[in-house]
Amino acid sequence: MSGAPWRLPASSAVAAAAATLCLCAAPAVHGSGAPGARFSCDFDGSWSDCGFSAQAGGPDRIATVDVAGVHAVRLETQPGDTGIAGSGTAERADLQLSPQATGCSQGAEQWWRHMLLFPGDYTAPVATRADPWPWGVVFDFHQTGSEGQANFELEVAGQPSALRMAISAGAVISSGAPDSPTRRWTIGPIAKSHWYEFVYHVRWSSGSDGFFSAWVDKRRVIDYRGPTLYAGQGCYLKLANYHTPVGRAVTVMHAQLARAATPQALGLNWQP
Repeated sequence: MSGAPWRLPASSAVAAAAATLCLCAAPAVHGSGAPGARFSCDFDGSWSDCGFSAQAGGPDRIATVDVAGVHAVRLETQPGDTGIAGSGTAERADLQLSPQATGCSQGAEQWWRHMLLFPGDYTAPVATRADPWPWGVVFDFHQTGSEGQANFELEVAGQPSALRMAISAGAVISSGAPDSPTRRWTIGPIAKSHWYEFVYHVRWSSGSDGFFSAWVDKRRVIDYRGPTLYAGQGCYLKLANYHTPVGRAVTVMHAQLARAATPQALGLNWQP
């Protein structure tokens, strides 16, 4: 756990109401990367085919691309991409699934896989005199309520910037502040031009029977037991590029997103 910089995320209600681009097709199993998965998106077609809705400064900010033979979706922010879906002064280019497609409800147990790449020209948020607490979010399971920190976040934060994970859940809706119930785990320095592979095994619960295990590049980094939801709420998945401004374009890539009941159904070539 870390007492690192914190923020108050935009509410899901505001985010849904202010989404810049339309809600697209219903979620579907798409692509061949995880044939046994209950949800799969390989981005070998339009991102909208997988049922995502977008929160971005314009349609050109989100595009499917090929990165060294990997089908991916590129999320790009440009300076001034602020005030998007409740982002305030932060810049945002996000894709989100509905709570129904995410399937994140009390008692549900899931396995998730996704891949993430920071390109060589990626610029992490940096501290300035005007903004001493820089942060970025590149993936999250966002709570369905109107307040508090997301239930799970993959963050870029700290000076120097590092990749870390955060869990906020339970009876108290966390602000993410150092004295809040938010728990954080540091993964390490950001590796650019590298496809990270993330695997999550989670039981969604607002009680003590919840759990969240996480692997990064086949290395287990979290073995958490405890609440994973806020009481009376669910959550929804977001592929994100959401950060304090850095004065230039910022891009991240996401690929091979899948949800399944077992790790084998995710199409992994290794055993968690």
